[in-house]
Amino acid sequence: MSDPLIESLAADLKPVNRNRVGRRLTLCLIAGLVLGAAVFWLLPGLTLRADLADAIQGTSFWMKAGFTAVLAIIGYISLRQLSRPGGTARAAVRLPVAVWLGLALIAAVSVIITPVESWSGWILRPTALRCVIDIVLISLPIIAVLFFAVRQGAPTRLAMAGWASGLAAGGIAATIYGMGCPESSIGFLAVWYALGILLTGLIGALAGRHLLRW
Repeated sequence: MSDPLIESLAADLKPVNRNRVGRRLTLCLIAGLVLGAAVFWLLPGLTLRADLADAIQGTSFWMKAGFTAVLAIIGYISLRQLSRPGGTARAAVRLPVAVWLGLALIAAVSVIITPVESWSGWILRPTALRCVIDIVLISLPIIAVLFFAVRQGAPTRLAMAGWASGLAAGGIAATIYGMGCPESSIGFLAVWYALGILLTGLIGALAGRHLLRW
């Protein structure tokens, strides 16, 4: 290929804004947060906790919110890397596992100091199954808008990008759901909230293999 031809092909090239993908992801994350909150209000029987004003003064409420929010942040930061061609983010798997193991360790210590007769009520609560289902339902529109943003960035690791999308969406959905969930035990959080977020991550990974192609 001759030099004049190369120069003519490159004449109209413009530099790509490196922050464009990040801005689009942030906007879609905000949109997903709004959509997730709307789903929360539309789901039957869900509303803000009646004792929310008292709950926010306790450490258990903030531990629950902190756990879910940290997972959402890990997913979002990983997604910023995975949305670009060749992007990698090993932390998208390792950090969530590390965070969960830390929570599980605290839960295990709590089990040891909790009377045996109280174990079933500490984890197996009537709202357990609903917790998992509602987190997944709230996360679905968030995953959808994140997928829209990710596709524009031309990802190459589709399953991982989908996992990170699901992780971010699941963390946000669980944080929203926690505003209406009266359960506050660490065991409940480590099992049922974690399961709901895990499922959203797996849904994202499976869907991403097909829906994130460009």
